[in-house]
Amino acid sequence: MSHPVFLTSSQLGHMPIGSLNQWHDFYCSASYELEADGFIPLLWLLLFSRENIQWAKYSDDFDTDHVNAETDFTEVQDNSEESQFAYLVISQQHALANLESRKHELLNVMGNDYASEFLNFQSLIKQHFPAYILLRTSGLPLDLDDAEFLEVPLFHIETLSRPQSSLTEDTQAFWEFIRQDMQRYEDKKYFLYGSNSVMLTHPNMMPHEESAMTDLNTSETPSIQNAHSSHINEQNSEPQSALSSWMVWICTAIVVLATLAVYFTTQSALYSAVVFFVSAFILGFISSKMGLKNTK
Repeated sequence: MSHPVFLTSSQLGHMPIGSLNQWHDFYCSASYELEADGFIPLLWLLLFSRENIQWAKYSDDFDTDHVNAETDFTEVQDNSEESQFAYLVISQQHALANLESRKHELLNVMGNDYASEFLNFQSLIKQHFPAYILLRTSGLPLDLDDAEFLEVPLFHIETLSRPQSSLTEDTQAFWEFIRQDMQRYEDKKYFLYGSNSVMLTHPNMMPHEESAMTDLNTSETPSIQNAHSSHINEQNSEPQSALSSWMVWICTAIVVLATLAVYFTTQSALYSAVVFFVSAFILGFISSKMGLKNTK
């Protein structure tokens, strides 16, 4: 079962409020989003501090005037419509300040091999999260009214500024667990910052921006790739199909005209039949060769 979590570029300094029907405008204005399944990528957490934890109602996780609102409301009623979940939100300015202040210590703990990934992520935040950065957690299998899943890792991240010799055993164990957990992922980039799931508005993208986004777009599924390939193949096949249709009509016309010409000239059904079969064979052979050439 999928448990998606999202890091979204938002114009709001809070989770959209469904009872105020804010989700529609939120999705229309969100220009960029990263996604992970069942966990919060490490570099996402580095953007935040514990003071950025906020709360939202499960019943506000959809607009009340949405077509499926009644079904959605029935689902959250099982947990009580007043139940809440913790999430994170921060301005770009403060998020970049957190990243910069933790960069050196993080690389000391994780190793300099990840310096380029850190810089890619930092560049993406600057380019595509201009207002607020919203970490949406409602898709995770959370305990009701619980924020420990955010408080614990953020506490250990906030201690990065301390000398390693002064770190508690719990904090040292936390970072050791992170290093070991990362080894389970063949795709280290996905562990660090997830995958790009939504790019809504980038009409004036510069080449260096495309490069950074390519580095972060690590989990495009085979079905999406196949859809792209199918679309390209369909476009390429359209002129070939049109050409083949014209060839069939032209060859048919030539055979018919040749047969009629011989019949009216000789008044012989035999000669007409011979001309029909010979011309049909020759023109069929030629058209098949041309069709094969166009498909290469």
